[in-house]
Amino acid sequence: MKVWRDSWFLFAIVALAFCVGLIVVPQFRLLSASLITAGGRFAIVHRATAGLEAVRELSDRFEVSGIAEALSVGTNGEALLSLQPDGPQTIRLTALSGGGIRATIDSDGSTTILAGGRSLHVTQQVPTGLFNRKAPDPLSTTDLGNGSLRLSHGLNAYLTFEDRTLSATLANYVSFFTSRDTLAATINSLVVAIASTALAGLVGVSLAYVVARFAVRGRKIIILLITMASISPPFLGAYAWRLLLGRNGLITRSLAVDFSIVGIHGVIWVIAWLVFPIIFLLSYDALTGLDEGHVEAAASLGARPSRIRWTVEVPLAMPGILIGLYLATMAALADFGTPRIIALDLNVLPVLVYTSFLSEGGGNPGLAATGSMVLVGLSSAFLFAQQVYLARRTFAVVSARPPRAKPIRPGGQIAAVGFAALVLFFAFVPHLTVLVTSFLRWRVGLPEPVFTTANYLAMFNSNLASAWVTLSLGIAGTLAALALGVGIAYVLVRKRYRIIAPALNFIVMLPYVIPGTVLGIGLILIFNDGPIILTGTWLILAIAYLIRNLPFTVKAAEAALNQVHPALEEAAMSLGARPLRSFLTVTAPLMLAGAVTGATLTFLHIVTELSSTIVLYRPPWKPLTAVIFENTLRDSDFGVSAAQTVLLMLIIYVPLYLVVRYGRSERRIDV
Repeated sequence: MKVWRDSWFLFAIVALAFCVGLIVVPQFRLLSASLITAGGRFAIVHRATAGLEAVRELSDRFEVSGIAEALSVGTNGEALLSLQPDGPQTIRLTALSGGGIRATIDSDGSTTILAGGRSLHVTQQVPTGLFNRKAPDPLSTTDLGNGSLRLSHGLNAYLTFEDRTLSATLANYVSFFTSRDTLAATINSLVVAIASTALAGLVGVSLAYVVARFAVRGRKIIILLITMASISPPFLGAYAWRLLLGRNGLITRSLAVDFSIVGIHGVIWVIAWLVFPIIFLLSYDALTGLDEGHVEAAASLGARPSRIRWTVEVPLAMPGILIGLYLATMAALADFGTPRIIALDLNVLPVLVYTSFLSEGGGNPGLAATGSMVLVGLSSAFLFAQQVYLARRTFAVVSARPPRAKPIRPGGQIAAVGFAALVLFFAFVPHLTVLVTSFLRWRVGLPEPVFTTANYLAMFNSNLASAWVTLSLGIAGTLAALALGVGIAYVLVRKRYRIIAPALNFIVMLPYVIPGTVLGIGLILIFNDGPIILTGTWLILAIAYLIRNLPFTVKAAEAALNQVHPALEEAAMSLGARPLRSFLTVTAPLMLAGAVTGATLTFLHIVTELSSTIVLYRPPWKPLTAVIFENTLRDSDFGVSAAQTVLLMLIIYVPLYLVVRYGRSERRIDV
């Protein structure tokens, strides 16, 4: 068939299958984990001298009552079993409902008890002494008749009876929305996301308007610095502000004030300065893309500047502003590091999902899956609200002349530059704090005013393995995203296959809605068992980084390709070049600049990624972000952590400076 001779069609099918398998399937697996649940379990301990005792913390959906001589087990208000000690290592089990009781031996040698329509898989854990390595007596059963059987086990064994029958249920969601802890986590997440976005929006949109509409001195430097601030390790601001304004912070101690930034107010403050660059950059682009004719028309009709600002300029720039607000809200909603560091007891959804799935005190994958789906639902709701607002209004303009930067008086110039300087100061306080403290000596978690390079020497002597892991993941993920993203962009712009192209475009953008913690848990559910086991490997981190940051490369390459006329490629093919050769020799070089910009953003986000990293990494594949985060969380020697953070900032800002300096700034400033 002719269609199968189209190499781009084959590439599109492979890319779609890749994206479906690594983006869509893990999310369906999470959804099924939240909707499908096992029947529950109960646990008891049989002590040779004290009888039977229920282990409440290991029981779920079963009620165990009674005393040491006899325990009654039931579920949903219906009695199921009676358990009585029948010797130091035997228990008599009697069915309390119809159907009797019997035992079977599974293919793996384990024991299953069938009673009251329930199938209970039995396991034992027997404590052993320091010098006693004798294997415990195995489980065995004896049918006693009359609806009873004897279960033999090891001495002082902990016995777990688990109903592994799976069934579809909304119980996880009912439990989630009726539990005080989960509701508090949801409310806290919404409060943090909305409040921090509002504060960041006030700062970002205001500064963007001043810089875009007025001839502010140092405009290029302002945009360059804010762009650099847009790529920052997510935990950096949290610990730096806590170091400065915590209960024993440098500033609070020096001023002897009774104040601490630790709490939800501190989380909002830190996240606001973390996400405001996103709002600024998109708002600036929207404001510089207006048509000057609309402003002049309003002025000619007698409108004052303030009225023009609120009725013409800001409304026409609203699409860019709303996109910035949406992206900032998503970043705030999915932030794991900031709440974890600056407010240890603040429960938010990303932290709840993590602790439920992976931490030592967790062990509730159903709750983790449900919390993940709630996070995805909230992200989708914000996206839907933004799209509904934009769909009900028209923002299109016929752009004839770009807006002119308005002249500004000396007093206004001082105010504008001062406002920008104040914003940049707050944005770079964490960076300056880390830089200074990396050269200080630390004792008992506190810095001393003694200059030293010991922190850097310690870092280079013992902690460079994580830096190499970060660099290898960044380079590999970026190269893979570049190759795959350029190909997908070509399919979306040039080929536009009827079904495959829209589906590919939608799926590629899904990681924008899926928080990193959720994405990581979905990949664990897929690759934790056969046939392909990747959990804990370098490869699963690379896959997570690739799919999480693929949208940057795809959209940057797509924008560059839209500026390359198809006639150039057609001319090459008319001279005998095959489609693939014409793409490689004509189209690809012309769209390379945009693709490299997207790849640079991909690299920067990979080396600063934390939310999916903290879920997926296992030693020895421990990226630098995980090392720094864990050190700051434990309040260990922050001097070495500060030195590591400076190294990470160098990895981030050197390529970012080159791209911004020679790419973005020169094209967009002279308006």
